[in-house]
Amino acid sequence: MSDAVPSSGPRETHATQPRQGCGGGLADAAALLSSSTRTDAAELRTLDALGDRQTAEQKLIEPWIEIHGLWMEIANLDELLLGGTEHDVARIGDPVSHVRRVTKPTDEIIGAGYGYTPIVEGGLKLGAASLGEYLRRLVLLNEVFPDVAMTLEGFIRTPLRLEVVTLQDYVPGRLLGDIAIEVGGHEVRRLIEGWFTRRGFAKLYLSNQPGPSHAWYRDADNTAVFDAKPANLLEWNGSLRPIDVNPLRPTGALLRAIRAAL
Repeated sequence: MSDAVPSSGPRETHATQPRQGCGGGLADAAALLSSSTRTDAAELRTLDALGDRQTAEQKLIEPWIEIHGLWMEIANLDELLLGGTEHDVARIGDPVSHVRRVTKPTDEIIGAGYGYTPIVEGGLKLGAASLGEYLRRLVLLNEVFPDVAMTLEGFIRTPLRLEVVTLQDYVPGRLLGDIAIEVGGHEVRRLIEGWFTRRGFAKLYLSNQPGPSHAWYRDADNTAVFDAKPANLLEWNGSLRPIDVNPLRPTGALLRAIRAAL
């Protein structure tokens, strides 16, 4: 992950090779939106409110993107591999050296939402995240799990909104979701539970999530981790790599709800 300061000049776009990206860009972008548009994590998440917030955040961050030359135009977006609900992906290099992730709307009808974030609404739940919440999530992911840290590569302007493009060093290994097909879901859940428990985490139970929990909380450093499902973890070299989980340092009503969900 580069520590270079973002350049203020235009940068050439390469569809098949990773650029140096913007080492401190994630933190800078997250801080920009955090200082101007952050709201209480316990707020009611209506689609209208989320759309209004997205418009405001986009208007705020676009000049910053322009100044630092972070606009991207990838001609072969249609060739991205289908990912989960939050990103589509591309493998970069031969042999593969990086994975490029491109966000996509959580709600495709109105084009709003950048993945999910924990909220308090009749209990502890996951709701659609704003752009600022998504960027802050990536900053914390880099801090809590530096082995799978992401670098900001740029932004793509689509007819609906901005999409965030990040690069992650390629980690060899197998998704636990694929391993579960061979050894069974129970065995994979045992692996995940053991990995988090050894690191001081206790399991959380969300109000709107049926079946096994994919959420954890560690009181020692006030770190919650959501969406730690098999599809977001790799097994590699005898250990797990949480390549796309959702970490958070909760406060206020959200912290109280998390402690109540233990």
